[in-house]
Amino acid sequence: MCASNRWKNKGRMALMAAFAASATLLTNAKEPQWIFNHGPDAPKAHVAQGVALESLGLFRISVIGTDVTLSVPYDRKDAFKAEERPYFALRYRIRSSIRRCGLFFVTDTLTSLSDKSYSPFEIVPDGQWRNAVVDMRTLKPEQWKGNVYEFRLDPTNPSVPGDVDEISRLGFFPSREAADAFLAQADDTEDYSRELILAKDAYRVLIPGNNLSFGWKESDFLISEANPPSGEGALTVVCDGEPVPCYVNGRGFAFYVAEKPGKYGFARGVDAAKLRHIDRAAMEKLGCGVSDKAMPPSYFSRERIRIGGWGLLTGGEWSRKAVSDFAECGFDFLVGNGRDSGSHAGKLLSACDEDGIEVILNLGVPKDMTNMGREFVDHPSLGGYYLVDEPGTDSYGHWGERAIACRKATGLRPFINLLPMYANAAQLKFGANAAAIEYYDSDPNLYRKYCEEYCDKVPTDYICTDIYPLHWIKGRAVTYRDYVESINVIASVARERNREFWCCIQTFGWCASKRTPNAAEFRWQCHSLLSFGCRAILCWVYSSRNSSWPSLVTCDGERTAAWYDARTVLNEVRAISDVYCSYRNLGAFTHNCTDATPYLKMSGEYRDFATVRSVKCEAPLLFGCFAAKAGKGTAFTVVNMNDLEKARSALVKLDIAGSRVKVYRRGIPQRAERGADGLYDIPLECGEGVFVTVDR
Repeated sequence: MCASNRWKNKGRMALMAAFAASATLLTNAKEPQWIFNHGPDAPKAHVAQGVALESLGLFRISVIGTDVTLSVPYDRKDAFKAEERPYFALRYRIRSSIRRCGLFFVTDTLTSLSDKSYSPFEIVPDGQWRNAVVDMRTLKPEQWKGNVYEFRLDPTNPSVPGDVDEISRLGFFPSREAADAFLAQADDTEDYSRELILAKDAYRVLIPGNNLSFGWKESDFLISEANPPSGEGALTVVCDGEPVPCYVNGRGFAFYVAEKPGKYGFARGVDAAKLRHIDRAAMEKLGCGVSDKAMPPSYFSRERIRIGGWGLLTGGEWSRKAVSDFAECGFDFLVGNGRDSGSHAGKLLSACDEDGIEVILNLGVPKDMTNMGREFVDHPSLGGYYLVDEPGTDSYGHWGERAIACRKATGLRPFINLLPMYANAAQLKFGANAAAIEYYDSDPNLYRKYCEEYCDKVPTDYICTDIYPLHWIKGRAVTYRDYVESINVIASVARERNREFWCCIQTFGWCASKRTPNAAEFRWQCHSLLSFGCRAILCWVYSSRNSSWPSLVTCDGERTAAWYDARTVLNEVRAISDVYCSYRNLGAFTHNCTDATPYLKMSGEYRDFATVRSVKCEAPLLFGCFAAKAGKGTAFTVVNMNDLEKARSALVKLDIAGSRVKVYRRGIPQRAERGADGLYDIPLECGEGVFVTVDR
């Protein structure tokens, strides 16, 4: 059905009128309703354990895990009263063995998406378009009260990897009649004026708009052969024996344009005069284009401190400006944890390539990883593939096998991030979803075993975690009390097992008990990690999906105050990357650590660092100790560890054994000289740290 003819049905017009009449009763700033099929909300959707796709105007979720979820950005100012909108409406098309759907929500009293709000209801997963209208007062009568600030839909609960869930629209309504009217307006017809991209294991095909009609078959546009033919010469794609516009990369992954149904296949030795190469516009749509300004692979593989960010923007939201802003902020490493599938991934890679940003793609974890990532081999900026976040020891064997398969298939790094030390015992065994995190319930010995077992079973060249230490408690800025020890435990395991230590820092307050760092707190986090040899500092997150809790940029990509603070600090860290990486970490020790600074306490302090003979300073300090990888030089960090809320500066006076002392303060190197008392003076502002090199 053509777009211009979609709304001519008289019955629909009547229902639209009925719905409009009911809507006049509503007073919210934004109606709590979302339209995915042929609507504005598909690009905004955030999907976990699944890959979101748009096909001919229809919104689909390809399930890759056992707990697929769908959420949408919703501003807290647009919260609606539960009592005034008790009816939840959903239009779906699902084919699955699971007959249950689930809804979670946040209210004035339920402050997180927990099992207390879980509202299951039956669906009919027969592969046909179905409507569901449920009265939340019957599902959760004790909880459906007050203001509703957030919700999450589990299209099937649990979910089955390999299923495809289609969601047309959903919303909350004051009456059953309004809900029915909203669902009746749905347009779930395929829009054949749109171009379509089909993706298979070894190829991707672009079908231009207006080349399909009702009853079309995917098989009429797909390559019939399982594998490319062997032999010499360039490989191309043909339809009924005639070459079509195509591009085949170095690993045999094919991109081509199909303008008609036919028998598609591979061929060699095609007459060059007949061969039509795929044009740049089609390459970009298919995700195979490499920028004219492509960085050489050596740029991304160089030894450096990686400055990374978790990007919850979808692949399609990474515009040229968004990528440039990301790079300007100091980042050169992106964990693409949003919707990076399909052609979006290629566009993201090409955009990042122009600014020297290495990318970790999240394309899901297929059962058969043989062909994983073949289509993106020509992108120098591709650094690896996202596998899992915060697993437990119970699944280490599985993820170890997946990591090996990923490396074998792609030659690139698999990305896995571990739980922090404040995770409870259930989470350390079964993963983050096993229970809610209980902060300040740390067990360093149990956490050490958690990290060691990871190294035993998962063959990555790094070990990565996340530590978010900045809290609000009764109006006070409070620091996680085991902060330094939590760094020390995982960093010491990394050092013992000859792995790089990576860590995610806190960049925003995503709930009332967390706070967004200022420049001093960004510096404090970064230099604390650098004191333990950290080689990748990753920001959680670059962009939040919740407009009420913006991070460095808003959901719309606008810079926040935190973006400017982060830019200052991250570029300071980048400035010392080369010199920092020429040293290896030996450990760390503290100065003036007392019961008043529990966040500074650590076990196994390194006390054999002869370079620092004595320390005179009233403030609590953290020292990181380093030895040159080549030669006899040494280096150290020193960080002002005063209580961040008190914002006190410190004067550090050091007796240093060696000559030619150079202090890197805020990324700028300065020669240091002894004072009249024979000591080196190093002033440190609140949260500030420096890197000091010493020639012996």
